[in-house]
Amino acid sequence: MAKQNRRRDIIVDMNEFIVTYAATLLDPSQNLSKLIYDTTKDDITKMDDLFKDNGFGRKNKFVNIGEGFLRDWKGLDEEEAKQQADQLAKDAIDYLGKNTDYFETWRTD
Repeated sequence: MAKQNRRRDIIVDMNEFIVTYAATLLDPSQNLSKLIYDTTKDDITKMDDLFKDNGFGRKNKFVNIGEGFLRDWKGLDEEEAKQQADQLAKDAIDYLGKNTDYFETWRTD
């Protein structure tokens, strides 16, 4: 159970980072959690178009956080961590979609 909690915790961290980043670039009066989810649920690279940042947010404020966690927690080498980080990012977007209200409340409180 502890492993599942750590994975969930990093997914929450990834989403908190990307929602916070979105608030610096987009209209913070919008439901940014839902906007991010709706934009990226089928293709995470759509985040680049949403933020108009050439992938900076997706890579540095989202995927790299998960990749670093995988390298530290599981002791993976860089290549394996990159591969698993892609799935972790998809899982994080799915989690965001199921918890948009939580992340919006977290962001705006």
